[in-house]
Amino acid sequence: MKTKTQTGKRILEIKIIRAVDTDPDTSYLGEYSNSADSAYSIDRAHSQDCQALEANHRQALDQLERILGHVMQWRSEAANDAANTEWEALDDAADTLAQAQEDVQECDCGERGDMLRNEYRYFNPSSNYVDAKDQPRDGLTPDEVRKYTRQDYERMEDYNANGWCYVGLRAVAKYQTAFGSPIQTLSSGGLWGIESDSDASYFAEVAGEELAQLRTELKALGFSARAIATAFKNVEEVES
Repeated sequence: MKTKTQTGKRILEIKIIRAVDTDPDTSYLGEYSNSADSAYSIDRAHSQDCQALEANHRQALDQLERILGHVMQWRSEAANDAANTEWEALDDAADTLAQAQEDVQECDCGERGDMLRNEYRYFNPSSNYVDAKDQPRDGLTPDEVRKYTRQDYERMEDYNANGWCYVGLRAVAKYQTAFGSPIQTLSSGGLWGIESDSDASYFAEVAGEELAQLRTELKALGFSARAIATAFKNVEEVES
């Protein structure tokens, strides 16, 4: 809707423009890397349930380590007793346990992970879950860190597969300062990095904030409250 003053100064249109954010900051989800920077990093070369992943073999490995510790203690006691003939059997048991430790860490998925050729092998958790010393934040348990990191990883994988994208919203006004004068454009600052599948209510909230900012800027240019109110009656949302 065109709104004009006696001098010909007028607001031609008001629009909310939604555009794809081509350079978003995704670090809040985590980051891909060629190295594992955390004990909670995801190894993309293996399937989620592969026993080669530490989260899957850690409990069994710790149990075997405790048993091996006891066997080695008995082996030491047997070696100090000349009459004790059990040391050979204890040696065999220790060897079996050591082999079991190796076996429980071997890949059993055939390296059927998500990693494709020339892609990063690891996905490292964000600082939302672990601190600089790789310790869980805010009372989170290790299992919770792994759970949330997995969720963020799957979110990033979906983003890379174009399942969703980041967008930005800004409010734009086109206006003239006098009849026949060049059409000028005024824009709000805009908000970027919005996840495209966010709730409609959030988009409406952001659009409202951008429009409020644009109102202030139009007022600063000398447009009356009435002219601004009239122009804002028909706000169109478009994609660019």
